[in-house]
Amino acid sequence: MNTPRIAAALVTLALLVACNGGGSNNTLPASSGRTPYHAAAHRTIALPHASPTSHSKAPMDANGILQDGGFESGGYTYWQQCGSVNARVATYRAHTGKYSDLNGQVSTPEINGDSGLCQQVTVPANGKLTFWLYEGTNETSTTYAYQEADLLDANGAVIDNLFTEAKSTSGWTQRTYDVSAYAGQSVWIYFGVHADGYSSGDIYQYVDDVAWSSATGTPTPKPTATPSSTPQPTATPQSTATPSPSGGPTPFPTPAGSGPQGTSCGTSCGVQRWHIKTLDDPDEHLIDWNTQSTTVSALDAIPVPSGYNQYDDTSRYAPTETQVYTVRAILVGWKIEADHDYHMVIADPSNPNQTMIVEPPDPTCSDACDSGFGSIFSNVRAQMTNCFGQPPSSFYNFPNTIVADFTGVPLFDALHGQTGVAPNGIELHPLLSIHFISGAPGC
Repeated sequence: MNTPRIAAALVTLALLVACNGGGSNNTLPASSGRTPYHAAAHRTIALPHASPTSHSKAPMDANGILQDGGFESGGYTYWQQCGSVNARVATYRAHTGKYSDLNGQVSTPEINGDSGLCQQVTVPANGKLTFWLYEGTNETSTTYAYQEADLLDANGAVIDNLFTEAKSTSGWTQRTYDVSAYAGQSVWIYFGVHADGYSSGDIYQYVDDVAWSSATGTPTPKPTATPSSTPQPTATPQSTATPSPSGGPTPFPTPAGSGPQGTSCGTSCGVQRWHIKTLDDPDEHLIDWNTQSTTVSALDAIPVPSGYNQYDDTSRYAPTETQVYTVRAILVGWKIEADHDYHMVIADPSNPNQTMIVEPPDPTCSDACDSGFGSIFSNVRAQMTNCFGQPPSSFYNFPNTIVADFTGVPLFDALHGQTGVAPNGIELHPLLSIHFISGAPGC
């Protein structure tokens, strides 16, 4: 058994950003101001406040011990958040099925604290714990940050550190650990990443197909169910929003259990940055839903992010792409795109030459239908069609001045001659709500 490790560092607070599922081959530059972690006798991980409710239909491993070892429930019914920074049940990379556990974050900056998922189990006799890992980092040692797996006691103290490392793999690798010394004991299985918030560092691990097996048997991952061809019903938005602590705009009411929720569904519609456009990306959980008021001109003036990649389908460029904005603007016109998006152009009332695009995706398209936001996309599209009929295939300019508040999540799109595109390519994509102010009676 390895000696438990402790890490304690007070560095800059890390913004949770970019998760593109690929490791970096770069090594970290020489750093200043980083505090090395020091080993201590009793490293502890923050446990959840309550154990998950047991369900008779919970997906179990072959030994009936571990629930949802493939993370195919898509949420936190069986696995729970442990540590100080949220981990994620992610869709971008999985060993089998659709989902996996993602600890830490890909690309810079690193998280600041412990990011992990955990589950309480009773260790079987002669048991081995087996799982699959996909790791990445540009750290060169475990001095400041590391990936880990542990067994924790009822207080979150590490009783067995299965591994601590800073490692990048070129694919999925299987690990098996004999933990039969704890047979009959109730422990927490913990998979996590610990980091100090270093702005130039990245470290993460994906975990999948966790299972217990007999010490004499050959561990095999639990087979996952075949995805349904029927779209998963989307979540219902919460009925109320909590006022912003700052007294500003209230948070946009997000769906209960927002983020990837269903099985693979829908038809293929879009390609470029499509996961970002449909809120089915690994970074969706980083979005601040406390809406900020802004203008078209202000959004148009934001510089294109350094290192912007128009083909990056999984990384959000913070802080712009991780903040919900409300814009009061003139609705100039609209049409329907080949990818089924409603392409709508809005203009700044104080400077109508400043325009940008806002687009609600089609909830029947792949990724949009299982993002957990399908009902919101449907609502805003229905609002437009109820007011103006079906969108035309070529751009139509509204003859009268229509003013509305448009709320959505910004996205930087590539410039390719779009009607009404902002000079920096910024859009509200997806558009989440419209509140008409004037010029559209009955809407």
